[in-house]
Amino acid sequence: MKVLISGGRIAGLTPAHGLRRHGHDPVVVERSPKVRDEGYMIDFLGPGYDTSERMGMLSELEGIHYQIPRLAFVDAVGKEKFSISYAALRKDVFGGRHFNFMRGDLERLLYSRIEGRVPVRFGTEVEALEQDEAQVDVRFSDGSTGSFDVVIGADGIHSRVRELAFGEESRFSRPLGYYTAAFVLDDPEMRRRFGDAFYTLNVPGRQVGVYPIRGGRLATLFLFKAQRRPADFSTEAARRELETVYGGMHWIVPRLLERSTHGQVYFDEVAQIEMPSWNVGRVALVGDACQSVSLFAGQGASMAVAGAYLLAEKLGAVRDHKDITAALARYEQSLKPDIQKRQKSGRRLARWFVPDSRIRLVLQEAVWRLATRPPASLILRRQFVAGNRGKVVGA
Repeated sequence: MKVLISGGRIAGLTPAHGLRRHGHDPVVVERSPKVRDEGYMIDFLGPGYDTSERMGMLSELEGIHYQIPRLAFVDAVGKEKFSISYAALRKDVFGGRHFNFMRGDLERLLYSRIEGRVPVRFGTEVEALEQDEAQVDVRFSDGSTGSFDVVIGADGIHSRVRELAFGEESRFSRPLGYYTAAFVLDDPEMRRRFGDAFYTLNVPGRQVGVYPIRGGRLATLFLFKAQRRPADFSTEAARRELETVYGGMHWIVPRLLERSTHGQVYFDEVAQIEMPSWNVGRVALVGDACQSVSLFAGQGASMAVAGAYLLAEKLGAVRDHKDITAALARYEQSLKPDIQKRQKSGRRLARWFVPDSRIRLVLQEAVWRLATRPPASLILRRQFVAGNRGKVVGA
């Protein structure tokens, strides 16, 4: 079976590996000219952790894991209020089954598992597609064409395949009213100042995170609530928006805003994707293209790996091409209820992650201060682990 996968990130690289293992012929197209590095540190747990164990990847994930000693919370002028041991948090809340790593590190790891084995065409994306009962005909941005038995849209929350096969993004996007920005800075002096802790500053409606990464660098994460949608999401627009929202704040925020002009800035709306169906004919979606849970749910990358693996397993079992549409339907039926539950949780947790009042901020801090002790650890475990170990990948 010849399968086109649009998107060379987490949700696209995972099924490429699985489909090849099942003897099929996947081809990946990725609009970026190379494996991308931008993004922020992600939590990896739950179904993604279980799936990675099934894929034999845990030792490799351990190699890119950041064993940050502690999570430190500071006030508006940078004075540390309290901190949490990450080792204790990992043990008491996640049962030891939790990783921290940069999104780009996971993507490079997944790419290394298919490099030289699965064709990956960088700098290329799907421009048009047309399908019948037998195949999907695709035209690419470089002018070339191809015919495939299945097309998988793994091209993110702003999926081009979804737009072509299902309709405009506005029909399926559910904005949550928050925005996020992230960038990496090479500042040895600041890196030494912050050591190895993950520092977070919370004020009503705004959050700033600063944490160490490899190469003597620091990474940042900004989360904020806004009443209006930015005009665009370019790097220039990100810098303007950050200056508008965070200008006037103290601690190291002015220096971070200044350094944001030195490189690429990831900037996007925090949103979920809700669709009545994830597949039409021989075209199916996976990852954020159909199941975006938002970063508030805390398991976007985890669910992308679990969902992509499940899709590869369902397609991998196909021996008669007449069974393709049934396999795609089984994939959706197995995964969708769990995604809907996690999306609901993400909407509920939004104001907890970025409190919009001082009262909510005080309550959030109270939970974090007691995070490794019952009942707070039980509350956090229920929210983030949700008792779903093995559920998706075993469906």
